[in-house]
Amino acid sequence: MIDKYVVWLKSEGKSKKTVNEYPVILHKLINWYEKTEGGKFEPNKITTLHLHEFVAFLDKVQQYEPAYINKILASLKTFYKFAMDKGLILYNPTLKVKMKRTMKQYAAPKWLTKKESAKFFHAIEQEKNIKRKNRDIAICRLMAGAGLRVQEVSNLNIADICLEKRRENVTVRGGKGSKFRIVPLNSDAVGNLTDWFKNRGEPNGNEPLFLSERNIRMSDRTIRHMVTKYAKNAGLEDVSPHTLRHTFCKSLADQGVRLEHIAYLAGHESLETTRRYTHPGENDLRKAVQAISEKR
Repeated sequence: MIDKYVVWLKSEGKSKKTVNEYPVILHKLINWYEKTEGGKFEPNKITTLHLHEFVAFLDKVQQYEPAYINKILASLKTFYKFAMDKGLILYNPTLKVKMKRTMKQYAAPKWLTKKESAKFFHAIEQEKNIKRKNRDIAICRLMAGAGLRVQEVSNLNIADICLEKRRENVTVRGGKGSKFRIVPLNSDAVGNLTDWFKNRGEPNGNEPLFLSERNIRMSDRTIRHMVTKYAKNAGLEDVSPHTLRHTFCKSLADQGVRLEHIAYLAGHESLETTRRYTHPGENDLRKAVQAISEKR
């Protein structure tokens, strides 16, 4: 059954990460059921009550964060969609199981202020190895200036970048949920990518855009480590590739760009995700309060 589930996930266009993670999550339910009920797991044996009890187990016994419990539930809803498709069940028990509400879901994400962003990119400029510097700035511009996810940057090939005048853009082919989108590039990103291509040479268009020191495609893990290193050099804490992506979305929201446009550029599946960037940050609130001071 698990093997068929994996094949089905791939046929649905799920990402490699999802294909690897979802069967592991399913085993959490299987192990819990077999220890609790003492019988062999079968999809049609699971009731909605079982799932409510499983969620309580994850919450009270395992003490998982609500966000992780929601991830498990999302995975199980996908599994039972597979089970319905294959005729393994007559009723989907996950239909009446709701996601857990958590304040963390609705909190505004962390982004860099203009001053922090300047410090971050200045730290990259201090890199003495010219080739590495040009590569790393180009990578970070694609996240902070085009909103790409770290895995999307890692997946890029040379052919995905267009620097033709008035058509400058990046094509994201392996986005979340295997979605496709084209994002325009601003002058900063174009300049940095141009510098990187000078170092990158004239390779085949199907080759990776960014190469590691070992001359292979840069992994998302390597990119994360690189971002953390430069953030530390800049004296910034808790900065990740996603922080740069958040900075892109927040900057667009501050410029009054419509939520639908931001959602497309960032590859969001829901406008609710994009709406987080309309939440004020600490500096926004401080400026608002200071604006009514008699001593401003």
